[in-house]
Amino acid sequence: MKFSKLLLAVVGATVLLGALVSSASAGRLENSSQTNKAIWTTMTFAGGFGNVECEVVLEGSFHTRTITKSEGSLIGYITAGNVNRCVRGGATINRESLPWHRRYRSFSGTLPNITGVSETVIGASWTIREPTFGITCTVRAEASSTIGTYTLSAGTVTRADVSGTSRCGSFEGTLSGSTTNIEDRNRARLTIRLI
Repeated sequence: MKFSKLLLAVVGATVLLGALVSSASAGRLENSSQTNKAIWTTMTFAGGFGNVECEVVLEGSFHTRTITKSEGSLIGYITAGNVNRCVRGGATINRESLPWHRRYRSFSGTLPNITGVSETVIGASWTIREPTFGITCTVRAEASSTIGTYTLSAGTVTRADVSGTSRCGSFEGTLSGSTTNIEDRNRARLTIRLI
């Protein structure tokens, strides 16, 4: 009787320690695909004389399907971008600035259940035409001021947000937008999990 209680206690402790070690040592994230595409029906650049509001498509890649959770590490590129149309003002992506660098920033949630992953985008460049007077200026995000955040629900990417501040000529503007239209090259939903 004492031996079976001791054996049960040892097995229980081993399982508990195994679970703790498994979640504590998970230092990487795994993507379901190395490619992704996001379509924002409205991405807004606010500042200067008015808001520029456009539909923007960005396509990107990850270097590998696994990402080390190390802040600032280069994880991939934004390889293509297009402004389809603008409802206020105008914008074009400066293609000569591509590819833009994607760097791991952080995750949110409590391990092992992560609820989001964020990255910084460096080197992004676009030209905007503000809606009031038609003045144009070029935005170039050299620093890590442009942030992409992916919201997860049970590991599936359900939303992508973009935010940041950048100079455009003599003023500083803010970039913002949210989309639920995120998929891989095969039009499948993306998943991100802790490994």
